[in-house]
Amino acid sequence: MNFKVLLVDDETPILNNLTKVIPWAEMDFEIVGLAKNGLEALRMVNEQHPDLILSDIRMPVMDGISLIKELRSQDHKCEVLLLTGYQEFEYARAAIQYHVRDYICKPIDYAELENTVRTISDDIRAKRKKLLKEQQMNEVIHWATENYLLHTLLGQEADKTKMILDEENLVERKDFAVLLVDLYDYAYKSMTWTIHERKAWNLHIKEKLKEMLGNLLKEQTVIQVREGEWCVIFSATAGGEPITREHLYSRFLSLQALIDQKDSMFLRLCTYQEPVALNELSAVYKRMQQALILNSSQDWFVSAVSSFDLEEAPRSRDHSSQWEWIEQMGTGLRNGDGKALQQVILELKNYVGHLKETSISRAEKLLHYLLIHLVREMRELHMLPSDEEELVWQQMQLALSLKELLSLLVSLIERSLDSVSSKKTSEQLMLSAQDYIQHKLDQDFGIEEIAEYLGISCSYFCLLFKNHFGETFVEYLTKQRMEMAKCLLRSSDKSIAQIGMGVGYQERRYFTKVFQKYIGMTPSEYRLQESPAS
Repeated sequence: MNFKVLLVDDETPILNNLTKVIPWAEMDFEIVGLAKNGLEALRMVNEQHPDLILSDIRMPVMDGISLIKELRSQDHKCEVLLLTGYQEFEYARAAIQYHVRDYICKPIDYAELENTVRTISDDIRAKRKKLLKEQQMNEVIHWATENYLLHTLLGQEADKTKMILDEENLVERKDFAVLLVDLYDYAYKSMTWTIHERKAWNLHIKEKLKEMLGNLLKEQTVIQVREGEWCVIFSATAGGEPITREHLYSRFLSLQALIDQKDSMFLRLCTYQEPVALNELSAVYKRMQQALILNSSQDWFVSAVSSFDLEEAPRSRDHSSQWEWIEQMGTGLRNGDGKALQQVILELKNYVGHLKETSISRAEKLLHYLLIHLVREMRELHMLPSDEEELVWQQMQLALSLKELLSLLVSLIERSLDSVSSKKTSEQLMLSAQDYIQHKLDQDFGIEEIAEYLGISCSYFCLLFKNHFGETFVEYLTKQRMEMAKCLLRSSDKSIAQIGMGVGYQERRYFTKVFQKYIGMTPSEYRLQESPAS
Protein backbone atom coordinates (compact mmCIF):
# COMPACT_ATOMS: atom_id res chain seq x y z
CA MET A 1 0.00 0.00 0.00
CA ASN A 2 1.97 3.02 -1.26
CA PHE A 3 1.29 6.62 -0.26
CA LYS A 4 2.38 9.83 -1.95
CA VAL A 5 4.10 12.73 -0.18
CA LEU A 6 4.83 16.24 -1.47
CA LEU A 7 7.60 18.29 0.20
CA VAL A 8 7.32 22.09 0.11
CA ASP A 9 10.00 24.53 1.39
CA ASP A 10 11.82 27.47 -0.15
CA GLU A 11 15.14 26.41 1.43
CA THR A 12 16.98 23.82 -0.66
CA PRO A 13 19.03 22.39 2.25
CA ILE A 14 15.84 21.68 4.21
CA LEU A 15 14.27 19.97 1.19
CA ASN A 16 17.40 17.83 0.80
CA ASN A 17 17.35 16.88 4.48
CA LEU A 18 13.65 16.05 4.38
CA THR A 19 14.28 13.83 1.37
CA LYS A 20 17.22 11.92 2.87
CA VAL A 21 16.78 11.87 6.65
CA ILE A 22 13.19 10.63 6.89
CA PRO A 23 12.85 6.89 5.91
CA TRP A 24 9.96 7.51 3.52
CA ALA A 25 10.12 4.13 1.72
CA GLU A 26 10.07 2.25 5.03
CA MET A 27 6.78 4.02 5.83
CA ASP A 28 5.39 3.22 2.35
CA PHE A 29 5.72 6.80 1.11
CA GLU A 30 6.85 7.83 -2.35
CA ILE A 31 8.12 11.39 -2.80
CA VAL A 32 6.17 12.66 -5.83
CA GLY A 33 7.41 16.26 -5.86
CA LEU A 34 9.61 18.97 -4.36
CA ALA A 35 8.21 22.51 -4.46
CA LYS A 36 9.73 25.83 -3.36
CA ASN A 37 6.49 27.77 -2.95
CA GLY A 38 2.77 27.23 -2.60
CA LEU A 39 1.99 27.89 -6.26
CA GLU A 40 4.39 25.17 -7.44
CA ALA A 41 2.96 22.86 -4.80
CA LEU A 42 -0.63 23.50 -5.92
CA ARG A 43 0.22 22.55 -9.49
CA MET A 44 1.88 19.33 -8.30
CA VAL A 45 -1.09 18.49 -6.07
CA ASN A 46 -3.46 18.67 -9.05
CA GLU A 47 -1.13 16.40 -11.02
CA GLN A 48 -0.07 13.87 -8.37
CA HIS A 49 -2.87 13.91 -5.75
CA PRO A 50 -0.58 13.26 -2.75
CA ASP A 51 -1.78 11.71 0.50
CA LEU A 52 0.47 13.95 2.63
CA ILE A 53 1.89 17.45 2.16
CA LEU A 54 4.79 18.54 4.35
CA SER A 55 5.01 22.31 3.95
CA ASP A 56 6.80 25.34 5.34
CA ILE A 57 4.67 28.38 6.22
CA ARG A 58 6.95 31.26 5.16
CA MET A 59 7.55 31.05 1.39
CA PRO A 60 7.59 33.50 -1.54
CA VAL A 61 4.84 33.78 -4.19
CA MET A 62 2.31 31.75 -2.13
CA ASP A 63 2.85 30.92 1.54
CA GLY A 64 1.80 27.75 3.35
CA ILE A 65 -1.45 29.13 4.79
CA SER A 66 -2.59 30.38 1.36
CA LEU A 67 -1.72 26.96 -0.07
CA ILE A 68 -3.87 25.20 2.54
CA LYS A 69 -6.81 27.58 1.93
CA GLU A 70 -6.62 26.87 -1.80
CA LEU A 71 -6.36 23.10 -1.23
CA ARG A 72 -9.48 23.04 0.90
CA SER A 73 -11.40 25.29 -1.49
CA GLN A 74 -10.63 22.74 -4.24
CA ASP A 75 -11.78 19.93 -1.91
CA HIS A 76 -8.42 18.16 -1.69
CA LYS A 77 -8.56 15.74 1.26
CA CYS A 78 -4.81 15.19 1.74
CA GLU A 79 -3.20 15.42 5.17
CA VAL A 80 -1.09 18.55 5.80
CA LEU A 81 1.85 18.80 8.20
CA LEU A 82 3.28 22.30 8.71
CA LEU A 83 6.84 23.37 9.47
CA THR A 84 6.94 26.60 11.46
CA GLY A 85 9.38 28.86 13.29
CA TYR A 86 8.77 29.83 16.92
CA GLN A 87 7.78 33.35 15.88
CA GLU A 88 5.07 31.85 13.61
CA PHE A 89 3.59 29.59 16.31
CA GLU A 90 0.25 31.40 16.68
CA TYR A 91 0.08 31.73 12.90
CA ALA A 92 0.42 27.96 12.59
CA ARG A 93 -2.22 27.33 15.24
CA ALA A 94 -4.65 29.44 13.24
CA ALA A 95 -4.19 27.01 10.34
CA ILE A 96 -5.86 24.25 12.35
CA GLN A 97 -9.22 25.57 11.13
CA TYR A 98 -8.20 24.35 7.66
CA HIS A 99 -7.79 20.82 9.03
CA VAL A 100 -4.01 20.89 9.26
CA ARG A 101 -3.00 17.62 10.87
CA ASP A 102 -0.09 18.92 12.99
CA TYR A 103 2.84 21.31 13.01
CA ILE A 104 6.55 20.84 13.70
CA CYS A 105 8.60 23.74 15.04
CA LYS A 106 11.94 24.74 13.53
CA PRO A 107 14.72 23.92 13.98
CA ILE A 108 13.35 20.56 12.95
CA ASP A 109 13.62 17.64 15.36
CA TYR A 110 13.81 14.89 12.74
CA ALA A 111 13.06 12.12 15.25
CA GLU A 112 9.87 13.92 16.28
CA LEU A 113 9.02 14.52 12.62
CA GLU A 114 9.51 10.84 11.78
CA ASN A 115 7.24 9.75 14.64
CA THR A 116 4.57 12.22 13.54
CA VAL A 117 4.77 11.00 9.94
CA ARG A 118 4.51 7.38 11.11
CA THR A 119 1.35 8.22 13.03
CA ILE A 120 -0.12 9.95 9.99
CA SER A 121 0.90 6.98 7.81
CA ASP A 122 -0.92 4.57 10.14
CA ASP A 123 -4.02 6.77 10.10
CA ILE A 124 -4.04 7.04 6.30
CA ARG A 125 -3.65 3.27 6.06
CA ALA A 126 -6.52 2.71 8.48
CA LYS A 127 -8.75 5.14 6.56
CA ARG A 128 -7.97 3.37 3.29
CA LYS A 129 -8.77 -0.03 4.75
CA LYS A 130 -12.03 1.29 6.18
CA LEU A 131 -12.95 2.85 2.83
CA LEU A 132 -12.09 -0.39 1.03
CA LYS A 133 -14.26 -2.40 3.42
CA GLU A 134 -17.14 0.02 2.92
CA GLN A 135 -16.75 -0.21 -0.85
CA GLN A 136 -16.70 -4.01 -0.67
CA MET A 137 -19.78 -3.99 1.54
CA ASN A 138 -21.57 -1.62 -0.83
CA GLU A 139 -20.66 -3.85 -3.77
CA VAL A 140 -22.07 -6.90 -1.99
CA ILE A 141 -25.28 -5.07 -1.09
CA HIS A 142 -25.58 -3.70 -4.64
CA TRP A 143 -25.05 -7.18 -6.12
CA ALA A 144 -27.58 -8.69 -3.72
CA THR A 145 -30.10 -5.96 -4.55
CA GLU A 146 -29.72 -6.50 -8.30
CA ASN A 147 -29.95 -10.26 -7.89
CA TYR A 148 -33.04 -9.98 -5.70
CA LEU A 149 -34.76 -7.59 -8.09
CA LEU A 150 -33.97 -9.86 -11.05
CA HIS A 151 -35.57 -12.82 -9.27
CA THR A 152 -38.55 -10.64 -8.37
CA LEU A 153 -39.05 -9.50 -11.98
CA LEU A 154 -38.97 -13.13 -13.09
CA GLY A 155 -41.57 -14.03 -10.47
CA GLN A 156 -39.08 -15.87 -8.25
CA GLU A 157 -39.23 -13.88 -5.03
CA ALA A 158 -36.38 -14.73 -2.66
CA ASP A 159 -36.96 -14.81 1.08
CA LYS A 160 -33.63 -15.00 2.87
CA THR A 161 -31.99 -12.59 0.46
CA LYS A 162 -34.18 -10.01 2.20
CA MET A 163 -31.70 -10.14 5.08
CA ILE A 164 -29.23 -8.04 3.16
CA LEU A 165 -31.91 -5.64 1.95
CA ASP A 166 -33.53 -4.98 5.32
CA GLU A 167 -31.31 -2.01 6.10
CA GLU A 168 -32.34 -0.34 2.86
CA ASN A 169 -36.04 -1.04 3.57
CA LEU A 170 -36.49 -2.13 -0.05
CA VAL A 171 -38.76 -5.03 0.85
CA GLU A 172 -41.30 -2.79 2.59
CA ARG A 173 -41.29 0.04 0.07
CA LYS A 174 -44.30 0.58 -2.18
CA ASP A 175 -43.04 3.38 -4.41
CA PHE A 176 -41.30 1.52 -7.23
CA ALA A 177 -41.63 2.54 -10.87
CA VAL A 178 -40.15 0.81 -13.92
CA LEU A 179 -38.59 1.83 -17.22
CA LEU A 180 -38.28 -1.08 -19.66
CA VAL A 181 -35.56 -0.67 -22.30
CA ASP A 182 -35.83 -3.08 -25.22
CA LEU A 183 -34.00 -3.54 -28.51
CA TYR A 184 -36.68 -4.61 -30.98
CA ASP A 185 -34.52 -6.70 -33.31
CA TYR A 186 -31.59 -7.50 -31.04
CA ALA A 187 -31.94 -11.29 -31.34
CA TYR A 188 -31.60 -11.12 -35.13
CA LYS A 189 -28.87 -8.48 -35.29
CA SER A 190 -26.70 -10.15 -32.63
CA MET A 191 -26.91 -13.57 -34.23
CA THR A 192 -23.32 -13.47 -35.56
CA TRP A 193 -21.75 -12.03 -32.39
CA THR A 194 -19.67 -14.24 -30.13
CA ILE A 195 -20.89 -14.99 -26.59
CA HIS A 196 -18.18 -12.79 -25.07
CA GLU A 197 -18.98 -9.99 -27.51
CA ARG A 198 -22.67 -10.11 -26.55
CA LYS A 199 -21.90 -10.11 -22.81
CA ALA A 200 -19.47 -7.21 -23.07
CA TRP A 201 -21.79 -5.11 -25.24
CA ASN A 202 -24.84 -5.71 -23.03
CA LEU A 203 -22.80 -4.71 -19.98
CA HIS A 204 -21.62 -1.59 -21.80
CA ILE A 205 -25.21 -0.55 -22.55
CA LYS A 206 -26.18 -1.24 -18.94
CA GLU A 207 -23.42 1.09 -17.69
CA LYS A 208 -24.46 3.76 -20.21
CA LEU A 209 -28.05 3.53 -19.00
CA LYS A 210 -26.86 4.17 -15.44
CA GLU A 211 -24.85 7.15 -16.64
CA MET A 212 -27.54 8.68 -18.86
CA LEU A 213 -30.44 8.20 -16.47
CA GLY A 214 -28.60 8.98 -13.25
CA ASN A 215 -29.77 12.59 -12.99
CA LEU A 216 -33.30 11.84 -14.18
CA LEU A 217 -34.42 8.74 -12.29
CA LYS A 218 -33.93 8.85 -8.54
CA GLU A 219 -32.66 5.84 -6.57
CA GLN A 220 -32.36 3.80 -9.75
CA THR A 221 -31.14 0.23 -10.24
CA VAL A 222 -30.47 -1.06 -13.76
CA ILE A 223 -31.08 -4.78 -14.28
CA GLN A 224 -30.32 -6.78 -17.41
CA VAL A 225 -33.26 -9.19 -17.54
CA ARG A 226 -32.05 -10.88 -20.69
CA GLU A 227 -29.89 -9.99 -23.67
CA GLY A 228 -31.14 -6.83 -25.36
CA GLU A 229 -33.54 -5.99 -22.54
CA TRP A 230 -33.01 -3.98 -19.36
CA CYS A 231 -35.31 -2.86 -16.55
CA VAL A 232 -34.58 0.36 -14.69
CA ILE A 233 -36.30 0.28 -11.31
CA PHE A 234 -36.55 3.67 -9.62
CA SER A 235 -38.54 5.64 -7.07
CA ALA A 236 -41.93 6.79 -8.35
CA THR A 237 -42.15 9.53 -5.73
CA ALA A 238 -38.61 10.87 -5.18
CA GLY A 239 -38.45 12.81 -8.44
CA GLY A 240 -41.70 14.75 -8.07
CA GLU A 241 -43.05 15.04 -11.64
CA PRO A 242 -43.70 11.87 -13.71
CA ILE A 243 -41.14 11.05 -16.40
CA THR A 244 -42.48 12.05 -19.81
CA ARG A 245 -41.59 11.40 -23.43
CA GLU A 246 -39.95 14.84 -23.50
CA HIS A 247 -37.76 14.01 -20.49
CA LEU A 248 -36.48 10.87 -22.19
CA TYR A 249 -36.17 12.08 -25.79
CA SER A 250 -32.62 13.48 -25.70
CA ARG A 251 -31.42 10.41 -23.81
CA PHE A 252 -33.20 8.15 -26.28
CA LEU A 253 -31.38 9.87 -29.17
CA SER A 254 -28.00 9.55 -27.43
CA LEU A 255 -28.53 5.90 -26.62
CA GLN A 256 -29.89 5.13 -30.09
CA ALA A 257 -26.80 6.76 -31.61
CA LEU A 258 -24.58 4.60 -29.40
CA ILE A 259 -26.48 1.46 -30.43
CA ASP A 260 -26.25 2.41 -34.10
CA GLN A 261 -22.47 2.38 -33.80
CA LYS A 262 -22.73 -1.37 -33.25
CA ASP A 263 -25.69 -2.17 -35.51
CA SER A 264 -29.00 -0.64 -36.58
CA MET A 265 -31.28 -1.93 -33.81
CA PHE A 266 -34.39 0.05 -32.88
CA LEU A 267 -34.56 1.14 -29.25
CA ARG A 268 -37.92 1.15 -27.46
CA LEU A 269 -38.75 2.52 -24.02
CA CYS A 270 -41.79 1.65 -21.93
CA THR A 271 -42.64 3.30 -18.61
CA TYR A 272 -44.85 2.25 -15.73
CA GLN A 273 -44.96 4.99 -13.10
CA GLU A 274 -47.83 4.05 -10.82
CA PRO A 275 -46.16 3.31 -7.44
CA VAL A 276 -46.03 -0.44 -6.80
CA ALA A 277 -44.65 -2.76 -4.14
CA LEU A 278 -41.77 -5.14 -4.68
CA ASN A 279 -44.02 -8.19 -5.02
CA GLU A 280 -45.96 -6.49 -7.85
CA LEU A 281 -42.93 -5.94 -10.09
CA SER A 282 -43.27 -9.26 -11.90
CA ALA A 283 -46.83 -8.48 -13.03
CA VAL A 284 -45.78 -4.96 -14.04
CA TYR A 285 -42.88 -6.34 -16.08
CA LYS A 286 -45.24 -8.66 -18.00
CA ARG A 287 -47.68 -5.80 -18.53
CA MET A 288 -44.92 -3.66 -20.03
CA GLN A 289 -43.81 -6.44 -22.37
CA GLN A 290 -47.40 -6.76 -23.55
CA ALA A 291 -47.66 -3.00 -24.04
CA LEU A 292 -44.66 -3.08 -26.37
CA ILE A 293 -46.20 -5.95 -28.34
CA LEU A 294 -49.55 -4.23 -28.78
CA ASN A 295 -48.05 -0.91 -29.90
CA SER A 296 -46.41 -0.28 -33.23
CA SER A 297 -42.79 -1.39 -33.37
CA GLN A 298 -41.98 2.11 -34.67
CA ASP A 299 -43.13 3.78 -31.43
CA TRP A 300 -39.99 4.46 -29.41
CA PHE A 301 -41.94 5.49 -26.29
CA VAL A 302 -44.87 3.62 -24.73
CA SER A 303 -46.65 4.14 -21.43
CA ALA A 304 -47.82 0.80 -20.07
CA VAL A 305 -50.55 2.32 -17.90
CA SER A 306 -52.17 4.31 -20.68
CA SER A 307 -51.73 1.78 -23.47
CA PHE A 308 -52.82 -1.44 -21.79
CA ASP A 309 -54.46 -2.06 -18.44
CA LEU A 310 -54.47 -5.71 -17.44
CA GLU A 311 -57.19 -5.21 -14.86
CA GLU A 312 -59.56 -3.92 -17.53
CA ALA A 313 -58.55 -6.40 -20.21
CA PRO A 314 -60.97 -9.20 -21.13
CA ARG A 315 -60.31 -12.25 -18.98
CA SER A 316 -61.61 -14.94 -21.31
CA ARG A 317 -59.65 -18.18 -21.66
CA ASP A 318 -58.72 -17.27 -25.23
CA HIS A 319 -57.25 -13.94 -24.19
CA SER A 320 -55.35 -15.14 -21.15
CA SER A 321 -53.91 -18.14 -22.98
CA GLN A 322 -52.26 -15.83 -25.50
CA TRP A 323 -49.92 -14.53 -22.80
CA GLU A 324 -49.64 -17.91 -21.09
CA TRP A 325 -48.14 -19.37 -24.27
CA ILE A 326 -45.00 -17.34 -23.64
CA GLU A 327 -44.57 -18.89 -20.21
CA GLN A 328 -45.62 -22.35 -21.39
CA MET A 329 -43.04 -22.33 -24.17
CA GLY A 330 -40.28 -21.15 -21.84
CA THR A 331 -41.19 -23.65 -19.13
CA GLY A 332 -41.47 -26.50 -21.63
CA LEU A 333 -38.07 -25.72 -23.13
CA ARG A 334 -36.29 -25.29 -19.81
CA ASN A 335 -37.81 -28.30 -18.09
CA GLY A 336 -37.67 -30.59 -21.10
CA ASP A 337 -41.48 -30.91 -21.03
CA GLY A 338 -42.44 -32.14 -24.50
CA LYS A 339 -46.13 -32.48 -23.56
CA ALA A 340 -46.32 -28.80 -22.61
CA LEU A 341 -44.81 -27.81 -25.97
CA GLN A 342 -47.23 -30.06 -27.86
CA GLN A 343 -50.10 -28.48 -25.93
CA VAL A 344 -48.95 -25.02 -27.05
CA ILE A 345 -49.01 -26.21 -30.68
CA LEU A 346 -52.60 -27.46 -30.30
CA GLU A 347 -53.75 -24.22 -28.65
CA LEU A 348 -52.05 -22.05 -31.29
CA LYS A 349 -53.73 -23.94 -34.12
CA ASN A 350 -57.08 -23.73 -32.35
CA TYR A 351 -56.60 -19.99 -31.72
CA VAL A 352 -55.83 -19.19 -35.36
CA GLY A 353 -58.55 -21.53 -36.64
CA HIS A 354 -61.28 -19.70 -34.69
CA LEU A 355 -59.99 -16.19 -35.26
CA LYS A 356 -62.36 -13.45 -36.40
CA GLU A 357 -61.46 -11.32 -39.42
CA THR A 358 -61.17 -8.17 -37.28
CA SER A 359 -58.58 -9.79 -35.00
CA ILE A 360 -56.09 -10.88 -37.67
CA SER A 361 -53.82 -7.83 -37.36
CA ARG A 362 -53.55 -8.25 -33.60
CA ALA A 363 -52.90 -11.99 -33.97
CA GLU A 364 -50.08 -11.36 -36.47
CA LYS A 365 -48.38 -9.08 -33.93
CA LEU A 366 -48.75 -11.71 -31.25
CA LEU A 367 -47.39 -14.57 -33.35
CA HIS A 368 -44.50 -12.41 -34.52
CA TYR A 369 -43.61 -11.67 -30.90
CA LEU A 370 -43.95 -15.34 -29.94
CA LEU A 371 -41.50 -16.19 -32.72
CA ILE A 372 -38.95 -13.66 -31.46
CA HIS A 373 -39.38 -14.91 -27.90
CA LEU A 374 -39.02 -18.55 -28.96
CA VAL A 375 -35.85 -17.87 -30.96
CA ARG A 376 -34.34 -16.00 -28.01
CA GLU A 377 -35.14 -18.88 -25.65
CA MET A 378 -33.78 -21.52 -28.03
CA ARG A 379 -30.60 -19.53 -28.51
CA GLU A 380 -30.02 -19.22 -24.75
CA LEU A 381 -30.59 -22.95 -24.34
CA HIS A 382 -28.30 -23.78 -27.29
CA MET A 383 -31.16 -25.51 -29.13
CA LEU A 384 -30.85 -23.68 -32.43
CA PRO A 385 -27.65 -23.77 -34.52
CA SER A 386 -26.63 -20.36 -35.86
CA ASP A 387 -27.19 -21.33 -39.52
CA GLU A 388 -30.76 -22.46 -38.76
CA GLU A 389 -31.39 -19.34 -36.70
CA GLU A 390 -30.26 -17.21 -39.63
CA LEU A 391 -32.78 -18.93 -41.91
CA VAL A 392 -35.56 -18.21 -39.40
CA TRP A 393 -34.65 -14.53 -39.27
CA GLN A 394 -34.53 -14.31 -43.05
CA GLN A 395 -38.07 -15.68 -43.22
CA MET A 396 -39.27 -13.27 -40.53
CA GLN A 397 -38.03 -10.32 -42.57
CA LEU A 398 -40.60 -11.21 -45.23
CA ALA A 399 -44.24 -10.06 -45.13
CA LEU A 400 -45.59 -13.35 -43.80
CA SER A 401 -49.29 -14.10 -43.65
CA LEU A 402 -50.93 -15.32 -40.46
CA LYS A 403 -50.87 -18.88 -41.78
CA GLU A 404 -47.15 -18.61 -42.64
CA LEU A 405 -46.35 -17.17 -39.21
CA LEU A 406 -48.18 -20.05 -37.55
CA SER A 407 -46.40 -22.59 -39.74
CA LEU A 408 -42.98 -21.14 -38.88
CA LEU A 409 -43.81 -21.00 -35.19
CA VAL A 410 -45.06 -24.60 -35.10
CA SER A 411 -42.03 -25.87 -37.02
CA LEU A 412 -39.71 -24.18 -34.52
CA ILE A 413 -41.55 -25.67 -31.54
CA GLU A 414 -41.38 -29.09 -33.18
CA ARG A 415 -37.67 -28.50 -33.82
CA SER A 416 -37.24 -27.75 -30.12
CA LEU A 417 -38.98 -31.02 -29.21
CA ASP A 418 -36.05 -32.90 -30.78
CA SER A 419 -33.59 -30.88 -28.69
CA VAL A 420 -35.63 -31.39 -25.53
CA SER A 421 -35.56 -35.17 -25.92
CA SER A 422 -31.76 -35.24 -26.28
CA LYS A 423 -30.89 -32.40 -23.89
CA LYS A 424 -29.21 -33.04 -20.55
CA THR A 425 -31.98 -33.20 -17.98
CA SER A 426 -32.51 -30.40 -15.52
CA GLU A 427 -31.89 -32.84 -12.66
CA GLN A 428 -28.46 -33.72 -14.05
CA LEU A 429 -27.62 -30.04 -14.41
CA MET A 430 -28.66 -29.28 -10.85
CA LEU A 431 -26.67 -32.21 -9.47
CA SER A 432 -23.64 -30.78 -11.25
CA ALA A 433 -24.45 -27.35 -9.83
CA GLN A 434 -24.75 -28.79 -6.31
CA ASP A 435 -21.37 -30.49 -6.62
CA TYR A 436 -19.79 -27.30 -8.00
CA ILE A 437 -21.12 -25.24 -5.07
CA GLN A 438 -19.83 -27.70 -2.46
CA HIS A 439 -16.33 -27.54 -3.94
CA LYS A 440 -16.36 -23.73 -4.18
CA LEU A 441 -17.83 -22.73 -0.80
CA ASP A 442 -14.58 -21.02 0.19
CA GLN A 443 -14.39 -18.99 -3.03
CA ASP A 444 -16.06 -15.87 -4.35
CA PHE A 445 -18.31 -16.90 -7.25
CA GLY A 446 -21.72 -16.04 -8.58
CA ILE A 447 -24.50 -17.07 -10.93
CA GLU A 448 -22.62 -16.13 -14.10
CA GLU A 449 -19.64 -18.34 -13.27
CA ILE A 450 -21.67 -21.43 -12.38
CA ALA A 451 -24.01 -20.96 -15.38
CA GLU A 452 -21.00 -20.76 -17.69
CA TYR A 453 -19.60 -23.93 -16.08
CA LEU A 454 -22.88 -25.74 -16.82
CA GLY A 455 -23.06 -24.32 -20.35
CA ILE A 456 -26.43 -22.60 -19.90
CA SER A 457 -27.65 -19.01 -19.61
CA CYS A 458 -27.93 -17.19 -16.28
CA SER A 459 -31.70 -16.80 -16.54
CA TYR A 460 -32.14 -20.50 -17.38
CA PHE A 461 -29.91 -21.46 -14.46
CA CYS A 462 -31.95 -19.28 -12.04
CA LEU A 463 -35.21 -20.88 -13.14
CA LEU A 464 -33.86 -24.43 -12.99
CA PHE A 465 -32.29 -23.83 -9.59
CA LYS A 466 -35.44 -22.40 -8.02
CA ASN A 467 -37.57 -25.22 -9.45
CA HIS A 468 -35.17 -27.93 -8.27
CA PHE A 469 -34.16 -26.68 -4.81
CA GLY A 470 -37.23 -24.61 -3.93
CA GLU A 471 -35.07 -21.58 -3.16
CA THR A 472 -32.87 -19.16 -5.07
CA PHE A 473 -29.17 -19.66 -5.69
CA VAL A 474 -28.25 -16.95 -3.16
CA GLU A 475 -30.50 -18.47 -0.48
CA TYR A 476 -29.08 -21.95 -1.06
CA LEU A 477 -25.46 -20.75 -1.15
CA THR A 478 -25.90 -18.71 2.04
CA LYS A 479 -27.49 -21.69 3.81
CA GLN A 480 -24.67 -24.04 2.78
CA ARG A 481 -22.04 -21.53 3.90
CA MET A 482 -23.75 -20.95 7.24
CA GLU A 483 -24.09 -24.68 7.92
CA MET A 484 -20.42 -25.18 7.09
CA ALA A 485 -19.51 -22.24 9.35
CA LYS A 486 -21.52 -23.76 12.22
CA CYS A 487 -19.68 -27.05 11.78
CA LEU A 488 -16.27 -25.32 11.80
CA LEU A 489 -17.18 -23.23 14.83
CA ARG A 490 -18.12 -26.39 16.74
CA SER A 491 -15.26 -28.61 15.66
CA SER A 492 -12.21 -26.38 15.06
CA ASP A 493 -10.20 -23.78 16.91
CA LYS A 494 -9.81 -21.53 13.87
CA SER A 495 -10.43 -17.82 14.35
CA ILE A 496 -13.73 -16.25 13.28
CA ALA A 497 -11.94 -14.48 10.41
CA GLN A 498 -10.38 -17.76 9.20
CA ILE A 499 -13.73 -19.56 9.31
CA GLY A 500 -15.37 -16.67 7.45
CA MET A 501 -12.73 -16.89 4.71
CA GLY A 502 -13.16 -20.66 4.67
CA VAL A 503 -16.81 -20.27 3.68
CA GLY A 504 -16.33 -17.50 1.12
CA TYR A 505 -16.46 -14.29 3.20
CA GLN A 506 -13.24 -12.29 2.95
CA GLU A 507 -14.45 -9.64 5.40
CA ARG A 508 -15.04 -10.75 9.00
CA ARG A 509 -17.53 -7.97 9.73
CA TYR A 510 -19.76 -8.96 6.82
CA PHE A 511 -19.49 -12.67 7.71
CA THR A 512 -20.55 -11.87 11.29
CA LYS A 513 -23.48 -9.79 10.03
CA VAL A 514 -24.80 -12.53 7.71
CA PHE A 515 -24.25 -15.24 10.34
CA GLN A 516 -26.10 -13.27 13.01
CA LYS A 517 -29.09 -12.62 10.74
CA TYR A 518 -29.19 -16.25 9.61
CA ILE A 519 -28.54 -18.01 12.94
CA GLY A 520 -29.75 -15.38 15.41
CA MET A 521 -26.43 -14.89 17.20
CA THR A 522 -22.85 -13.92 16.38
CA PRO A 523 -20.25 -16.60 15.49
CA SER A 524 -18.53 -16.02 18.86
CA GLU A 525 -21.80 -16.47 20.74
CA TYR A 526 -22.60 -19.62 18.75
CA ARG A 527 -19.15 -21.09 19.44
CA LEU A 528 -19.52 -20.35 23.15
CA GLN A 529 -22.99 -21.91 23.22
CA GLU A 530 -21.81 -25.07 21.45
CA SER A 531 -18.58 -25.50 23.42
CA PRO A 532 -18.35 -28.62 25.66
CA ALA A 533 -17.99 -26.43 28.77
CA SER A 534 -21.38 -24.83 28.19
